[in-house]
Amino acid sequence: MSNFIVKGKCRCEENPVQFQYTKEPFEIHYCLCTDCTETCGGSLAIIAVVENAEFEVTANQDKIKNFDSLETCHRKFCTECGCHMFLNVDAYPDHTLVHVPTLERGVDLGQTPDRWVFTDSKHPMFTIPDDGLPRHSGWEATSNT
Repeated sequence: MSNFIVKGKCRCEENPVQFQYTKEPFEIHYCLCTDCTETCGGSLAIIAVVENAEFEVTANQDKIKNFDSLETCHRKFCTECGCHMFLNVDAYPDHTLVHVPTLERGVDLGQTPDRWVFTDSKHPMFTIPDDGLPRHSGWEATSNT
């Protein structure tokens, strides 16, 4: 039996939405697509892709609101603080994509990002660091398979 667990939450100081995953993610990647970056308000999104069977909302699920930023992309926000926590994408029905900044800081997330995706969509003021990770102009499957 594994004791692996990573917890996350929204930004509410009282009664936050809380969630967790209990198995190492399928992958973690840096995403530069306009849908992710415009939704999170940053120049990149760090995404942990976890199996639905290992992902669970553990508190205040009633505060979660869905927003379809694309026809196939279903983003979950807290109705009180507005925090974008995770999403489901129709192309990956068995996985939940978790925004890494909503997870506990300083804990082992199960792996580290393995690539940059949608680099052609990056904001022009953002420079991808010289980190040796592969860069892909669009979507590219993980190298972990």
